[in-house]
Amino acid sequence: MIGRTSELSVLTRLIDTMTTTGRAVVIAGEAGIGKTTLAEAVAEHARAAGFRELRCTGYQSEATPGFAGLHELLYPVWDDGSSLPDRQRAALQAAFGLADDAGVQDLLVALAALGILEDAASEQPVLLYVEDLQWLDASSAAVIKFLARRLTNAPILLLVTVRAEDPEIEIPWAPAGAVLPLAPLTRAESDELLAHAGVALSEGERKRILDEAGGNPLALRELPVAVREHGDGVGLLPGLLPTSRRLESAFLEQAAHLPDGSRRLLVMAACGEDMPLPELVAAARELGLTREDLDPLEKSGLLTLSGDRLRFRHPLVRSAVYGAASSRERTAAHLALAAAAHDPGRAAWHRAAGSYGRDETLAAELEAAGQTAARHGARSEAAAALQKAAEVSPRVDDRVRRLSEAAELARRAGEPDAVWAMLREAVPVATEPDTIVQLASTEVGTSLASGVPARSIRELLVLVRRLAGPDGSGHPEARVRLLWAMALECVDRARSAEETAAVARELAAIDLGRWDPVQEIARALVDPAGRLDVLKPKLRSLVPLVGQDMRVLLSLGHAAFLLHDLPAARLAWAAGCDYLPSLGSSVDEAQLLATRASTELLLGRLQEAQQRAELGLRIAGHAGLPAVAAAAEAASAYAFAWRSEMAEAAAAVRRSRRLSTEAPRGHETALASWAAGLVAFHSQRYEEAWTELMQVQVFPPLARMSVADLTEVALRSGKAGDAEAFVTRVEADARVFDSPHLWTVVHRSRALLLDGPEAAEHYELALEHGLRSEARMEVARTQLAYGEWLRRRRRIAQAREHLTAASKAFEDAGAQGWAARAAAELTAAGGTPATAARTGVQGGLTPQELQIAALAAEGLTNKEIADRLYLSHRTVGAHLHKVFPKLGITARTQLRDVLEKPSET
Repeated sequence: MIGRTSELSVLTRLIDTMTTTGRAVVIAGEAGIGKTTLAEAVAEHARAAGFRELRCTGYQSEATPGFAGLHELLYPVWDDGSSLPDRQRAALQAAFGLADDAGVQDLLVALAALGILEDAASEQPVLLYVEDLQWLDASSAAVIKFLARRLTNAPILLLVTVRAEDPEIEIPWAPAGAVLPLAPLTRAESDELLAHAGVALSEGERKRILDEAGGNPLALRELPVAVREHGDGVGLLPGLLPTSRRLESAFLEQAAHLPDGSRRLLVMAACGEDMPLPELVAAARELGLTREDLDPLEKSGLLTLSGDRLRFRHPLVRSAVYGAASSRERTAAHLALAAAAHDPGRAAWHRAAGSYGRDETLAAELEAAGQTAARHGARSEAAAALQKAAEVSPRVDDRVRRLSEAAELARRAGEPDAVWAMLREAVPVATEPDTIVQLASTEVGTSLASGVPARSIRELLVLVRRLAGPDGSGHPEARVRLLWAMALECVDRARSAEETAAVARELAAIDLGRWDPVQEIARALVDPAGRLDVLKPKLRSLVPLVGQDMRVLLSLGHAAFLLHDLPAARLAWAAGCDYLPSLGSSVDEAQLLATRASTELLLGRLQEAQQRAELGLRIAGHAGLPAVAAAAEAASAYAFAWRSEMAEAAAAVRRSRRLSTEAPRGHETALASWAAGLVAFHSQRYEEAWTELMQVQVFPPLARMSVADLTEVALRSGKAGDAEAFVTRVEADARVFDSPHLWTVVHRSRALLLDGPEAAEHYELALEHGLRSEARMEVARTQLAYGEWLRRRRRIAQAREHLTAASKAFEDAGAQGWAARAAAELTAAGGTPATAARTGVQGGLTPQELQIAALAAEGLTNKEIADRLYLSHRTVGAHLHKVFPKLGITARTQLRDVLEKPSET
């Protein structure tokens, strides 16, 4: 281990001290820098220390099936998955091809893998060794990246090697401190390693090799061999070229002197490195190759037999051989591999690699391979197969259709870059109405989740008019669907009034000859006030009608929100959560959870909202969805602010804003500003609070609902006149929407501004409207403000009535700061604050601990809770282990009583 002793010492010490928690280590560096050598030394130490080793290797191949690497990794410890929660077991079975399930969520597969590994580690420490992650199939690689951040409950060391030309570049999925970059050896270390090469070199040769190797250990071992066998300079290239290129040249020099049959077998192995040996041997026979052709390769060390595969001495050997082979040689090898492959998907990929031109039969085979991968939850591989099918499709319409399906699969896999690339190719040549609509829908869906804006409304309107045709009447249903997607984009991105109005005009001009819920929802999105009388009475009855279409259901919730019917919005999004398991899309689930959380908050359901926001954030983090994560963080910030956890609220605001800097969206920007305003108000920074609350106006629906907070801040910052004008505008909107929620905050604002005898009438009206709404916290805030007003006027009995109700509502919701303020006012009014409600005993629990405890109290097992909350069952157990002492209990059967029992103040 010349030059790597310090790195090895760090890793062996980590193994020696690992007891109950796990770690991930990512060894990163350029090709040949010594990643595998170091990792093998660590693995040897781990085996000696009693670790069980599980490993998988990435191969340079498009044909590798989804989850192949994960199957290789888990096979030694996988039985029937009986120890796993039901949904996680079913997901892993589908991923491994043991069942078909189009609704498989990649997150469930990752959690199942974590559960199996935690179970294995409970018996014996585990080393997970993943070699060449950059070539692992995409679905398996996503699971490995998930595991890297979740190894907290068992002694598991995840050791990953990954090629990185610049090892100092950040690896975004790696936990902090997990990356171990390998730098080139120093000149002295290089000289020492070269001395161990066992090759007699002249001083000139020695200096030339040291210069060319650039501290790369593989080069220091291989270049002397090239010099010995072929003379000074042979196999060496100018030092300005990358080390990998110089090494590839040296390997090719070795291969050039092989017998013809051996060299052809080498090409065969390069084309099908990931193929099982029996299939590779069968393919070799197709080309007239025999076992004898392998002997020279093994003697040269270029290939070795490892288990049921042929492995190259180094990946650079494979890339050099493949790159140097003629197209004829590669074609022959791929076609032979296709004929020998048992897996139809793998065969289709090899046929595609060995074919030129367009072929509908091949395209259909690749499409079938993609559909099979999708049924097993491998959406990345499914999208790649469909994209390749599109590439070889003879007809343009088939090519675009397959690209459209591939883009949607990539969207659901959380791969926005792949989506945008496919859309750029497909959109300009799409002609079929259904395909155009699907492409636009995928585009908008990707925009909502990734934060990258879709095309301009003007560009999308061109598509609408193209569909309409010369007489303007063509394809009305398709145009409605396309305009619906545009309407959702207008709302989400806060498009200009002119763009929104243009979409509204196009929608109004289409006559379908019948009432269509999608058209009405779209019209409400771009003109909520104009469609109020038509749509608002039907909102709740529409939920079952559109429930089979996830994104239409999501847009129905948005329409209800814009119409200020929050209960209807909550109903739509709750229905969406019920439909999600059949879709198997983590992307859609994260988005829906974050959106639903914000509505729960505005209805005063703080605990439920925060739990959903945290779950949405967890899923968004796994799927790599910054825009959704920003929305979830904004919702969390608002919940923290209501619960008077101001440091946590401020931190969540910062995270939300950091995530949404590239493409800020109206809703989460406004909600984060509202939360920041509450934080500043709590700290008596009234000017800052005013500035933050004014930023809420970027999203008018939330701006209207925040008017009472703005008014209260204005009274403390000398801006009562500004608040008066804003209240007047919101009052006009309240008349239009006839929303009990809006009337509640408008009348409370009027009462705060008046503060004289006439304020009582507005407080009473605010409460009257509040009781017709479901906005629990706005009612409690009104009761608190009214109680304070009554106490100042010595109407003590009435004050106590309202303050008591407010105190209980705040306690029940966990809004402890507001509860304390209400209790202080109640005490000043001569009343006795009630005993703390349930949240008093729950005060020491985190939102996730509280959610787990509540589900356990309902009688759910750890596995059932794990399935519900997307956790491993051992993580659930670990949380309950912390919960019991916090609640002062020792048994699960005590949970229900202690969670429902009021504690003494």
